[in-house]
Amino acid sequence: MGSLTLNKIDRLFWMGRYAERVNTTLGFMMDYFDQLIDGRPMPHEEFCRRMALPDIYASDEEFLRDYALDAKNEDSLWVAADRMLGNGMTLRETISSATLSYLQLAVNALTAARTSSSPMLEFQTAIDSIMAFRGSFDDNIDDMSVRNLVKAGFTVERLSLFLRLGYPDGACIKEICKLVARVPDTPAGTRSGAYAALLVAAQLGDQGSLPIDRSPLISAAEELFDI
Repeated sequence: MGSLTLNKIDRLFWMGRYAERVNTTLGFMMDYFDQLIDGRPMPHEEFCRRMALPDIYASDEEFLRDYALDAKNEDSLWVAADRMLGNGMTLRETISSATLSYLQLAVNALTAARTSSSPMLEFQTAIDSIMAFRGSFDDNIDDMSVRNLVKAGFTVERLSLFLRLGYPDGACIKEICKLVARVPDTPAGTRSGAYAALLVAAQLGDQGSLPIDRSPLISAAEELFDI
């Protein structure tokens, strides 16, 4: 693990996971808003079931607002963004102030969305800020251990969300292949059973079909790294 402490490994990995949670789920929420306008959204009850979240929302409209922006809801995207920033702030010397500033911009955008008449604009700003964070991170970080830990967090979270939200098999298998390829270069312990399950899925290839029950793969992705 070199000079990386266990605490820093944990924070780097989870900064990546929270950043990807905000990024991918905000994109989903923007599509959800469009579907809500058209009168055909995924019922919020179904979203909560897939994400293993408590259904505390009285309507689809309340779900759209509170799941994204409620600072008192531990499962909300705003809280995920705040945790992303909190991890980033402790890592300022590792990731640079310039890179950290993009995480702050993402949180600022979500905070502004609370009082906005068109929160989708702020959602897009938050997504753009996280994408800028990723670009700045690639430019400014030379330590491969740091790079691989954060990118492992990105990929674990994206794969988990893709599997839960019903993304096509091909898209999920592509992320599984990325995750499997990252294992040898990521300075963290792995769980052999989870790794084996993902290796089997990776071998399906671009045209392969995942099992109808994706829950074992979700567990394998989320339990892969012993962090």
